[in-house]
Amino acid sequence: MSPRLFRSRPARVVPAVIVAIVILAIAAALGWVAIAAIATGGSGDSALSSGFSGFASLGAMTWGAPPVITAAVIIALLGLILLVIGISPGAKRNIGYRTEAPEHIERFEVILPTSALASLAAAAADSVDGVSSVRAASNASSTIVTFSTPVRDNDGIRRDVDAAVTQRFASIAFNRTPTVKVRVQRRQA
Repeated sequence: MSPRLFRSRPARVVPAVIVAIVILAIAAALGWVAIAAIATGGSGDSALSSGFSGFASLGAMTWGAPPVITAAVIIALLGLILLVIGISPGAKRNIGYRTEAPEHIERFEVILPTSALASLAAAAADSVDGVSSVRAASNASSTIVTFSTPVRDNDGIRRDVDAAVTQRFASIAFNRTPTVKVRVQRRQA
């Protein structure tokens, strides 16, 4: 069993499998066409159109021509890049925080999804006077709070929003407290 109960990053298994199947299908189809053309023509110098009638528009270009080899290398690199992207874990969507573990539980982890973190930040910012609407976006390391206000001189409101969100986050014992960034949009009254 892993030392951590929750994954810090989501595994992207389904996209990885889909990308792998698509790349495998394309590679198998192109490999079959190339082998059929080489078997029919006798060498790699046979025309592209000899293995598959869909390539008839390419004319006399051969399987060993530099543009064909370049295209094959580009497709292979693109497939490798897509495979690495599909296999690599996604962005962190959870943030851990410390809490007292009950005596009968050996290991105890508590996490908060970043969407809930954004909701906490928006609620804290919405409680400040002068704020008319709030949006918040969070990831595991930072939270961006964007609020609108009809007040022209909004530096005081901005400081109050920053303090309210920071205080709300300080009241939770995060393993690593996210940074708070506050943006303001002036709205006409």
